Amino acid sequence: MTIDPFIEELKKLRESSKHAVAQGTYSNLNGFKKYLHIDREVEKKLKNIISKASQKTTAQLLLVCGNVGDGKSHILSHLHDELKYEISQFTIHNDATESHNPHESSNQTLYKLLQGFKDDAISTATDKIILAINLGTLSKFIEEFGSEFTQLKAYISVNKILDADIVHDDAFDDGSSFHHVNFTDYHLYSLTAGGAVSELITTLFERIVANNDINSLYKAYVSYKESLAEGLNCPILYNYEFLFSENNRQLIAQLIIKAIVKSKEIVSLRTLLNFVYDLIVPVDLADLNVTDYAHRITNFSSTEFLANLLPNYIFEHPELSSLFEKIERLDPCLTRDAATDEVLLSLINASNPVPLFESHINSDYINTIQSRLASTPIVKSTLARFFIRLNYFSNYYEQDSLKEVDYEEYLVWLYHYNNNNPAYIQKIYGLVEVAARNWNGDAKSNGKVIINVGKKQTKYRVFKDFDPIPDLKLNSKNSDDILHKFTQEFSLAYKINQEKESLKIHVDYSLFKTLKMVSKGYRPNKKDNNNFIYFVNTITTLTNQNNHKASLYIDEINIGKAVDYQFSKNPFGGYTFQVL
Repeated sequence: MTIDPFIEELKKLRESSKHAVAQGTYSNLNGFKKYLHIDREVEKKLKNIISKASQKTTAQLLLVCGNVGDGKSHILSHLHDELKYEISQFTIHNDATESHNPHESSNQTLYKLLQGFKDDAISTATDKIILAINLGTLSKFIEEFGSEFTQLKAYISVNKILDADIVHDDAFDDGSSFHHVNFTDYHLYSLTAGGAVSELITTLFERIVANNDINSLYKAYVSYKESLAEGLNCPILYNYEFLFSENNRQLIAQLIIKAIVKSKEIVSLRTLLNFVYDLIVPVDLADLNVTDYAHRITNFSSTEFLANLLPNYIFEHPELSSLFEKIERLDPCLTRDAATDEVLLSLINASNPVPLFESHINSDYINTIQSRLASTPIVKSTLARFFIRLNYFSNYYEQDSLKEVDYEEYLVWLYHYNNNNPAYIQKIYGLVEVAARNWNGDAKSNGKVIINVGKKQTKYRVFKDFDPIPDLKLNSKNSDDILHKFTQEFSLAYKINQEKESLKIHVDYSLFKTLKMVSKGYRPNKKDNNNFIYFVNTITTLTNQNNHKASLYIDEINIGKAVDYQFSKNPFGGYTFQVL
């Protein structure tokens, strides 16, 4: 058995590998990097702008903005091969990887680099620069030197490059010296009317296991499998083979998307590749030499063997990375239904679990590992968890009970919201307003909201009218079947008194789910109020509008009528208290 070459090939996926980091300032993608490279929508935008800007005789500054690890350097390195002549017209500065003079700050380095774009030089300069820069660094530079770069500052302001609430227009402007592509608008997944999909993640997985002349990983796998002693069950081998199934690759991609949407996990391409390595190579087996590895897996109990298989392993190792931690929260074992419980009861009492597995789970995978399922006794809790997780991978698209209604609905609403569909924009505004009225309890009266007066009241409730006015700037409805650029949460705005600035409410998945619960009668607790303090403060501000002239309504709890008294201010500055 020779596992070393296979492990060495897999190690190319790790963040610590020399294959993981690209510089962006020159072409340094080797054969392996080029093989794994996948064209993205943001790359198409970059190619278009670079091609057009390279033909200009005036100064041209292309801001390639984003966050750490989102693939800016990798794509720029790739474009050195795609656009050799065009990109050679530019000086490329990668703020994340470029070495700096130890005696000057990053801002000072940028200040020197951008001399041709100062207000007193830009009209005659011919500099062409591609600046890969993180949004935080760009913000700090403009804050310190904006007075000397007012044209650049104005461009950043007008295009709202630092604003995360919008999707930016990154079309090439023929009359401008400034251009930008914002990687924060592009994500590892896309939105459709049916939910989220990720061609990037699934294509990457497919290339890692593809049987072709280029894929050195697959070649090493074949060589290792041929050398494997008969009857020896190798978790690393089985984990790699688990990814042969398109269904399994799709579902792992969906778990990653869920981690991004539900937990706001930031997943870079480097993080993604490292995640794949950790999925295939269990941490306890990663650094063993050939002899120790063979001894270890030979002496695995069936319980230990199952624990190291991908369907279990993916949900049980939050210590490996932030992404693994978020996926642990998505473990199908955390949700149960009566049908599954009935199968588990039969499974626990069965002398041989294989027939039950075969009747519910994809037979190819069960055939591969059935010798271990039917051999030495397996801890029943381990067997039950393994069944639930395999059932998830095998039957996700057929069993509605495995899906999350709120999550699926959030993605559909988000798709239509980003497509400027007024019906769905009205839906999200309606949800927020209904939940806002019910947050402190159901007023049982149209258009009113219970006011939190501090100390919990047991005898009276105080109400006032609540009619928030959306500050809508509706754009024309789009009909894009698939969205590659979009915001990942709803951004709502309400008018507030006579102030020019509207009051914004951001609704991410976590708040969306809570609002759905509140609209159906759930009463938020102290934890909810702490978790969504921003939302609570916002609706309190909306409620407190026009306090100087709004009437208050008082209800004796459990005394019949919804509202019993009214306290109001009359036109002459006096007050009126009346029984209704």
